[in-house]
Amino acid sequence: MSIITFLSSPDRKLSWKNISIFLFCLTILIVFYLLPNPEGLTYEGKMMIGVLITAAILWITEPIPLAVTGLFIMILQPLLFIMPAQEVFSSFGNQAVFFLIGAFIIAGAVEKHGLHRRIALGFLKRFEKSPRSFTFGIMLSCALLSFIMPEHGVVALFVPIVVSILIAMRIMPRESNFGKISMLSVAYGCSIGSLGTLIGGARNPLTISELSNIGITVGFFDWMIIAVPVVFISLPLVWIILQVMFPIEIKDISHAKKEIEAQVAIQGSISRNEKKVALILSGTILLWILFSHYSYFGLAGIALLGSMILFFTDTINWKDVERKVPWGIILLYGGAITLGAGIKTTGAGAFIAAQILSQVNENPYLIMLLMIIITIFLTEIMSNTGAVAVLLPIGIAVAQGVSGVSPFLAAMLIGLAGGLSFMFVIATPGNAITYSAGYYTLKDLTKTGIIANVTCIIVLFTVAIIYWKGVLGL
Repeated sequence: MSIITFLSSPDRKLSWKNISIFLFCLTILIVFYLLPNPEGLTYEGKMMIGVLITAAILWITEPIPLAVTGLFIMILQPLLFIMPAQEVFSSFGNQAVFFLIGAFIIAGAVEKHGLHRRIALGFLKRFEKSPRSFTFGIMLSCALLSFIMPEHGVVALFVPIVVSILIAMRIMPRESNFGKISMLSVAYGCSIGSLGTLIGGARNPLTISELSNIGITVGFFDWMIIAVPVVFISLPLVWIILQVMFPIEIKDISHAKKEIEAQVAIQGSISRNEKKVALILSGTILLWILFSHYSYFGLAGIALLGSMILFFTDTINWKDVERKVPWGIILLYGGAITLGAGIKTTGAGAFIAAQILSQVNENPYLIMLLMIIITIFLTEIMSNTGAVAVLLPIGIAVAQGVSGVSPFLAAMLIGLAGGLSFMFVIATPGNAITYSAGYYTLKDLTKTGIIANVTCIIVLFTVAIIYWKGVLGL
């Protein structure tokens, strides 16, 4: 089940299966409490590993909402005498949390006034020459829009647009390769594009939050310099995979052109509020690029400044914020931050890293490859923010004990790999939402996703070695 499904279903009923999973997690904590402390690990570190395992199980199986698991992680630490409540909750006040809140408010204003739809239709109009170029246009448009909006918001925008075009073309669900590619282009384009900036997904600011805990500051433009090459190399390769897997049978897309023109006409001329939001968004991004690396203001200060200006210009109100900001993701994210802080502070991360290093002979390239593969695998079966939260403190601790892999490099490998999940419906909101449209099967998603995953593993690993290490010196 995707994050969106969870956050939109607050009245879910607990089944016996879910109760059993929760009791199993409590049993794990009891076992860890009774076990003697391993050599080199304190009681706090031992119990923090138990909390880590519990968090992973709850995020994978989801017997309770993901946001509630985030709260559960926070309260477990003082309950089990791992860390004082004041110290745990102070981690929740990390500036990355407020960056997310500000970014979500700005994205909410963009959505409220339809600016994102205008941008999307403007992109698509430039790719009307052929069916293949049109599907590439869908993927590229989704990726670029994911630079300025959270990926699940972009998916929610594009699916109805693409469905209306497919209906106008009389494309039947699951009977047309063009329909399959169009929908998968939305899902995969948003996933890949979400790597490009700190706005694309919650795991991105979570990554820089973990780095800030070890004294490494990453600005908005710094992230783009590192991540954007991965986006623009992966995007055409995954598009080619789709073309090979599903040869397009459609020759004429005149109906698609007419539908886009009709939707553009309905959109009308740009409104005054759209112009205001576009100006504020552009100004906020410019400030992020120029000043986000200054610790006195930072990403969060700029994000909140941009959101405050939206209120002052009357382009958004608090009721809009209540509806459009996914507060559950904020709670999930906050719990993930406290998990990472606890693993680092108690020494649990260093202990786990030592066990891993003893098994891989400290080969830097093998360690880098394993970080990517493990992250992508875990992201396929659980929330990508949860997966990155579990692996970041461990990966950073591993890197601190290996020559040739810096903590910065390790964090970026895990943070970006967390967005490259293409195989399963539960992997990302994009996969879940596009699958629900009915144009492709689970088999279509899995067989394409396997090849896309392997391709992106190779891309990320190659970029890390040649560009990150060789050119940027990470």
